[in-house]
Amino acid sequence: MQSFDIVTLRVFLAVSRLGSIGAAAKSEYIAASAVSRRISDLEHDLDTVLITRTPAGASLTSAGKAFAVHCEQLLNKYAAVRADLKRFADGEAGDFRIAGTPRAVDGTLPFVVARFKEDNPAVRVTMQEVFSRQGIRFLREDLADLAIIYDSVDLKGFEVMPYKQDPIWIVGQKDHPLFLNHNPGEPMFFKETLSYAHISFHEGGVLDELIVEARRKEGRSFKAEIKVLRVNSLLKCVEAGLGLGVIGERDLQPHLQNSNLRSVQLADKWAARKLVCVYPKGQAASPTVRKFLEYLADGDE
Repeated sequence: MQSFDIVTLRVFLAVSRLGSIGAAAKSEYIAASAVSRRISDLEHDLDTVLITRTPAGASLTSAGKAFAVHCEQLLNKYAAVRADLKRFADGEAGDFRIAGTPRAVDGTLPFVVARFKEDNPAVRVTMQEVFSRQGIRFLREDLADLAIIYDSVDLKGFEVMPYKQDPIWIVGQKDHPLFLNHNPGEPMFFKETLSYAHISFHEGGVLDELIVEARRKEGRSFKAEIKVLRVNSLLKCVEAGLGLGVIGERDLQPHLQNSNLRSVQLADKWAARKLVCVYPKGQAASPTVRKFLEYLADGDE
């Protein structure tokens, strides 16, 4: 077996990311024994131990961590090569793979995709809902041709086109003391909210990471008493007076008429969150990508 094939590099990165042979096998849809064999062949070929195997899982050695960086670079280059070669196609047939965040898929994107499919029946379009970091991984590992994700992740090495804005707001119970001396319609800075209890929303997500970083810069640690995963759960807890919530504008809009809630847009620079279209630089000349971006622009709200 050739050690440096694309599948093996993806498998190695999956083990690195998930910390488990079994989880990597499930993620890549191959047998755990095949994952283990590929890693062993790779280590034999490089004459270096890359992964430490334990009953609890698998962790990278120092050599493995260095190799993982090279893997990402190799896969990124491979995706760029494939994208560059696709420019020779006429764009009227073939596969077109889209990755989109829940916010993108919950908006106008499905309707744009439907119209594109109807107008281009020879193009097989697939779409997968992902989080922003997954979207970058999908591009790097040639699992997607275009991703619509938040600009809060590292976009270095990719083409980026603005898509939509989703500003971040603070929301609380209508009588919350945060709002007592605040002028309606005037944005406030996140640090003004830190004296009050907050509800943790979708811990580990992009929005949560932005909040954690903002707290760190203010020197404020945070241990949430209330943790939720869904927008409706967050707003119910806010309405009950359990704390303040931080939420994207698109999620908040359907609830603006709730008389028990009050909301204010955050004025911080990091709170001007943007959705962007991201694709490998080689895809810039792809007729299919160019055509789809035009559909996105025409279908924008």
